[in-house]
Amino acid sequence: MRKHLPGENSLHTRAARGRAVLYGYGTCAADGHVRYTNAGGAELYGGSEQAHARMQDKALRIQRELGERGISLEYMTFEQYQIARDIVDKVNCE
Repeated sequence: MRKHLPGENSLHTRAARGRAVLYGYGTCAADGHVRYTNAGGAELYGGSEQAHARMQDKALRIQRELGERGISLEYMTFEQYQIARDIVDKVNCE
């Protein structure tokens, strides 16, 4: 089993275990506030209050659609990954 180096975050740990993660990064936080959400396989960083809220909404919608299809980010096959990719594209275009 591989030892994790100090400072490795949960994204690296999950990637080492082969788990999928929804990752969002916002760059438009002019107010200096650092926003972070880590829930249900989604890790969202930064953004303005409105942008972060949009990221949260999209992550929830993606997770809901995956759940309706019986797909879990924790244990995803390659075929399920392709479906998830299509769902992410659809939600991002709405």
